[in-house]
Amino acid sequence: MNSKQVMNHAADNIRILAASMVEKAKSGHPGGAMGGADFINVLNCDFLQYDPANPKWEGRDRFFLDPGHMAPMLYSQLALIGKFTLDELKQLRQWGSPTPGHPEVDVMRGIENTSGPLGQGHVFAVGAAIAAKFLAARTGNPTFAKETIYAYISDGGIQEEISQGAGRIAGCLGLDNLIMFYDSNDIQLSTETKDVTTEDTAMKYRAWNWNVIEINGNDCEQIREALNAAKAENQRPTLIIGKCIMGKGARKDDNSSYEHNCKTHGAPLGGDAYKNTMVNLGADPENPFVIFDDVKELYAKRAEELKGIVAA
Repeated sequence: MNSKQVMNHAADNIRILAASMVEKAKSGHPGGAMGGADFINVLNCDFLQYDPANPKWEGRDRFFLDPGHMAPMLYSQLALIGKFTLDELKQLRQWGSPTPGHPEVDVMRGIENTSGPLGQGHVFAVGAAIAAKFLAARTGNPTFAKETIYAYISDGGIQEEISQGAGRIAGCLGLDNLIMFYDSNDIQLSTETKDVTTEDTAMKYRAWNWNVIEINGNDCEQIREALNAAKAENQRPTLIIGKCIMGKGARKDDNSSYEHNCKTHGAPLGGDAYKNTMVNLGADPENPFVIFDDVKELYAKRAEELKGIVAA
């Protein structure tokens, strides 16, 4: 288990890279990526099982990103495990770039799904969980029985009707190999979600026969505990509702907090706000595309652990 200090530093590294990608592109969505950094870091560092030498390994765990606009979070995380270079991160949203504004499927680089309309990622994940169950039953291969499907969903995806059908069938089938993390940050492009959504999401999923866990989505220890509990569940799919902070660590031009603000959802931080944010997160605004030494060490250790897991 990794120390909270190093884990927080790794999450900040993701926030720095994500915000810097958008800043350089002069286009994109930094806020959600900054808020979700803690979850994706814990997932990759402590839970997601795959073969670094064979990305297409049939028994790998799979991660599906529903909110494609949070591409900077995924690309930054994948850079920490060596799937993207820092130079490629600098090309976000540029013509012909391997880092478009919404990820395109590329299993060799760790991207399991092309992200289209919000809600589609829910269905990808449910379909993959059904497929894993089917293969385990049909082939008797224990590899498929061990496979876990993870999905990252957001307020926008929860609001889409396609997610409702996916949620109902997953609960009905008791897909205990499915774990969804709901980044519940209460912010969308032009307003807070309370202005358009009043339903009790936790109650809705419980009614569909889901195991629901509610946590602070920016606390790495709570995230780890929730994922362990979800992995131990053997009857139902699990929804982890993480209350995340949109634009976590962001600062305004006057250096006051820029967190929980609609303006960070879909636009670069800009000017002094960007510079202040970089300093606040421990980065050099003039040279932000860096992976910290302790973060490199953290993920090198994880790569060695994965070799042992795959060999077993």
